Amino acid sequence: MLVLMIPAKLYAGSEKTNAYWVFFTDKKGVSFNPYEYFHKNTIDRRKNAGIPLDDITDYPLNQHYVKSVSMLADSVTIESRWMNAIKIWGCNEQQLTQINKFAFVKEVVPAYLNIGKIASISDDNNNPDIKEADLKLAQQQLENMGGSKFKQADINGKGIRVAVFDAGFPGLDKHELFASQRQENRIVATWNFLNNNSNVYKGGTHGIMTTGCVVGTTDKVQTGLATGCELLLATTEYNVREPYAEEEYWLAAAEWADKNGADIISSSLGYTFERYFYKDMNGHTSLVSKAARMAVRKGILVVNSAGNEYTNSWLFIITPADVDSVLTVGGISPTTGYHISFSSIGPNSKNEMKPNVCAFGHVLTANKRGYKQVDGTSFSCPLVSGFAACALQAHPEMKGKPMELFDLIQRSSSLFPYFDYMHGFGVPQAGKVLKTEPEKPTTFDFDIGENQLRIILKEPGAIDPVTGAKVPIYYHIEDAKGIIRDYYLISADVKDVLKFDYFMYKKGEKLMINYNGYTASYTF
Repeated sequence: MLVLMIPAKLYAGSEKTNAYWVFFTDKKGVSFNPYEYFHKNTIDRRKNAGIPLDDITDYPLNQHYVKSVSMLADSVTIESRWMNAIKIWGCNEQQLTQINKFAFVKEVVPAYLNIGKIASISDDNNNPDIKEADLKLAQQQLENMGGSKFKQADINGKGIRVAVFDAGFPGLDKHELFASQRQENRIVATWNFLNNNSNVYKGGTHGIMTTGCVVGTTDKVQTGLATGCELLLATTEYNVREPYAEEEYWLAAAEWADKNGADIISSSLGYTFERYFYKDMNGHTSLVSKAARMAVRKGILVVNSAGNEYTNSWLFIITPADVDSVLTVGGISPTTGYHISFSSIGPNSKNEMKPNVCAFGHVLTANKRGYKQVDGTSFSCPLVSGFAACALQAHPEMKGKPMELFDLIQRSSSLFPYFDYMHGFGVPQAGKVLKTEPEKPTTFDFDIGENQLRIILKEPGAIDPVTGAKVPIYYHIEDAKGIIRDYYLISADVKDVLKFDYFMYKKGEKLMINYNGYTASYTF
């Protein structure tokens, strides 16, 4: 049963609005022709994955139910097939009583408007001319994922459809970085869920920035890997406030994306303390987590940023990044190659590993009138979305099978099988997806003594060829259930680098270490 959960936190200090979700009991008497409703890409995706074309969640709502309720409300703003529900506005207590008496109404849930602020990125200091430092950063943000190997294999996301959810895309209809998408009609659909029209080329510049990290390219610079993919652009987010309706727009956009043939959803959005407690970051409580899980069920890979909460009191991932089947992306620094200061950490509140992978959290991308270097996991997410589109082009047998693609991306990452709650499995690597990258040689040995385990590096002081920084040692201690108890990054400057006294660890606890691409483990 799908129920809209309203955490207690929403009631405290929230402004109550005259808006409600009405959930229906069934879809009796409704007919549905998937070949008329769905884009051909949706049909092909579902057939390839064995996903039903006529699942009851795809059927439209019973319009008799909708009309009966709407006659007792001022307006209906959202109809959700997946939730079998509508959002209504403008009801008094007497009208709500009448609605609740309908036999086809399962429940009525109040919607609350929780006003807050979102992190906005200034449109000042645009750089119409690209500087040498900009070009270097753009090259690094892609090569850190092995982008040149995709290019050598002629992989650019061609034939893959990526839906970008954001706060608006002003300038994207004119910017040179998206000229090929426009000229080749690869911006296949747009919708503004705030205004209920197709004009997405207004609002905050966040959307043009994130999209640049998926597809951006000119003859001078490339900022995203999936330069050949198709785009669906959805405005779901306000630029200056955080109403609860944004999660509802995300749900509506996910249904729209499914209908219009999306293979991947790239979402640099999320919701935290203004609506939820950390315990709610369990992949099931929030409305947007329910929507994301349903999108995955429909055969779409959902990629979401981890959030920028590590430098404030929240610390942890945002929703829907808390969903186990959402590919959650953390941020790393292009200077050090490891966790960037603001990137949210995991796990989710069920101790499921988050983030899953990571990418640069400081990038070059487009904004309304030029180019800009910007910070945020908002940009590591679309970098990985572009990578995912390329990986799916390279493995078309995974179309409609998001968890197979999810697993491929995790296994292709730079730290795999090592993981931690800042980096996940590391940075996805094109060479591993294409199976052109050789296995990493052993970079350290275990010296197993009577009372102590020592780690001996073969060649300390390794340098990352992309960032130019020294490669650290990553290690963690996990309990018998696979939950990390502690994790660390340390310098790798000397050969005899780590010592572990056995008496400090419980039987069954496991040490896992990664250095310079090689991982090994030892169980105490």
